[in-house]
Amino acid sequence: MTESIIEFFRSLGINGKLLIPVIAAMPVIELRGAIPFAVWVMKYSVLESLMLSLVGNWLITVPLVFFFDFLAGRLKKYEFGEKLLEKLYERGRKRGELVRVYKSLGLFLFVAIPLPGTGAWTGALMAFLFNIRKRYSFLSILAGVTVAGIIVSLFVSLGPLYGTITGILFIAGISRILLIMLRKVSR
Repeated sequence: MTESIIEFFRSLGINGKLLIPVIAAMPVIELRGAIPFAVWVMKYSVLESLMLSLVGNWLITVPLVFFFDFLAGRLKKYEFGEKLLEKLYERGRKRGELVRVYKSLGLFLFVAIPLPGTGAWTGALMAFLFNIRKRYSFLSILAGVTVAGIIVSLFVSLGPLYGTITGILFIAGISRILLIMLRKVSR
């Protein structure tokens, strides 16, 4: 499967080190998937993988933060776009209590903890939903992505087996802590 992904991007003229920022800019995958891919599959160093992944995730943050409202306005004109946005808004409202309460600090924490679905794409949605100023959103997401990248790099440096086990334990522990915090905030 990995080979087919690499071949797909090569057919588009994207290969070598350019592949890593492209993967890091993709929704869902972002640098949480790009760093392990770069180190374990492409055999780049952890530091090089982190830097290439940060570039891709940082670059996608600009249009996400500064043009999300424009894109949302255009999507609302179409029935499928309206349905898609409503699903995204509902998901964002359910998961965004930390961001709603703490604004840009909450946004930073939301993006910095490398859980599934907490990257730059979802962070930009949260910033839009909770009306956080664009410059603060941008800086919070950039800082959060950087911290998440460092955390993922630390796990990846342990190797595929120990990195994956440590990552799962980290996600379980952080999820528990966040649930406790959110229960206290919502009271």
